[in-house]
Amino acid sequence: MRETPPYNYGSAIDGVGADHKALGRAPFRSLLERDMRTLLGANPAIDCYAVEPHTLHYFMPNGRGGFDQHEYVPDVVCRYRAGPVVVVDAKALYLSSRPSWQAREPHIREAYELDHRVAFVVLDETDIRVEPRLSNCQILERHRYIVRDDEALARVRDALLAVGFPTTVREVVHEAGLKSVPGTCRAFTALLNLALGGEVFLDLGAPFAPDTTVWRGL
Repeated sequence: MRETPPYNYGSAIDGVGADHKALGRAPFRSLLERDMRTLLGANPAIDCYAVEPHTLHYFMPNGRGGFDQHEYVPDVVCRYRAGPVVVVDAKALYLSSRPSWQAREPHIREAYELDHRVAFVVLDETDIRVEPRLSNCQILERHRYIVRDDEALARVRDALLAVGFPTTVREVVHEAGLKSVPGTCRAFTALLNLALGGEVFLDLGAPFAPDTTVWRGL
């Protein structure tokens, strides 16, 4: 875990996340990094991730005919359910376009690929803040169970079997017939938790609504 330099407080907003997939502490150094981790949390293909878990040592030409050692701490290292490990960095365009980063990035990527056999991916705001995908993922994460509602999950699974795929949120909620406290919808929350687990896929390309399409998951 790297120390946050004093100048960071004048140029970025940081904090500590409550990421359910994070292994250990989960500080974020920018809102862009926080948003990236929202996408990771809502992605059922991601099993877990560690925040700033190690320091990479890599080498760059020093202009004197030799090489100097440098250090790099990644934002996140992810493990997919299927097994692969990927190193991911959230970096704003104004930072990733700087000559200093463009000179470093190929050597960091090479060190990960050659020395550790893992991919290194850099995401900027054009990758992370795609709407309505990001807003939909925020909704998914807000509905993640703290305490499981097993009755709702069972009723929604039965409803999906009854109506078949593809279907819509409206049809599933109606078929489930669950009673909810005013201002909540147990069937909708259960459906979102099935999506978080990969049992169903929801259309993230349009804002969530009663007519959102639901497909069979993994």
